[in-house]
Amino acid sequence: MLIQILPTRLKSAIEKLDINKITELRLRVGQACVIYYGNRFYLGSSGIVESKEQALITTLQELQDIVFSACEFSVYAHNDELKQGFVTLKNGIRLGICGEIVADKNTVKTIKNFSSLNIRIPHSIENCSLNILPYLYDDNNVYNTLIISPPGAGKTTMLRDLALQFSKKNIVDNILIVDERNEIASMNGGISQLNVGSNVDVYSSCSKQFGLINGIRTMSPQIIFLDELATSQDLDALDYAIGSGVGIMATVHSMNIYTLQQKPLFQNLLKAGVFDRFIVLSTRNGIGTIEGVFDKNNVCLFLGA
Repeated sequence: MLIQILPTRLKSAIEKLDINKITELRLRVGQACVIYYGNRFYLGSSGIVESKEQALITTLQELQDIVFSACEFSVYAHNDELKQGFVTLKNGIRLGICGEIVADKNTVKTIKNFSSLNIRIPHSIENCSLNILPYLYDDNNVYNTLIISPPGAGKTTMLRDLALQFSKKNIVDNILIVDERNEIASMNGGISQLNVGSNVDVYSSCSKQFGLINGIRTMSPQIIFLDELATSQDLDALDYAIGSGVGIMATVHSMNIYTLQQKPLFQNLLKAGVFDRFIVLSTRNGIGTIEGVFDKNNVCLFLGA
């Protein structure tokens, strides 16, 4: 799917690489193409290059063509996503989009005159959560868990594998994934494009509020997985879910537990002791480095390498 939306020059360069090793492609109008291929490199006509001078320079036309292709040549049809700054493809590849914001009375209507893209390619890394899995449940219950991670450190990949492991090991019978940006399971035509297990139901491309409230009413999950808590509405819906006796596996952007505690939006949530476990990820030894698993008293239960 990535190849299909790229213009000829970029497509030719990408085809020289192993697409399974690509995690991110950053394109800025008039600037060198940057690719994350294990580490950060530049993309040249021959593939990976280390010199900026050898890199392909993204043109305005190329960048616009990528967005239009990702929108299936109907920007209007994808405007609900676009005005939030992204478009997600059917296989979970997400385009983060920058450009000129069109607003009316503080309400974002759309984005136009696109200037840069961050194309993120999801990968299933099965069993990446096995080391920490025993700390997240016991014979009687599943612990409400929050994965803390800076952007690009593998939190969605970890969340996806936890759903898979909870299903494979029959830790719970019914799991609900609320996949707001269609990145966790990447549903297409009712079929998950990424392996999340067989005991799993998925709401895709909906708000967390809708997924949490309606999912509890209709699907009777024992645990709900959701990505990127970010707004007061997210936390209100989360409070409803926990009050209904449903377990939660969620993620949030932050460097560590301490920096999360400094965010006003999360202070009451943390003081209330809603989460029993905290998984902290980083990129210290590469994407998905597990720094540790902590309980609600900040006691380290598992220390990463």
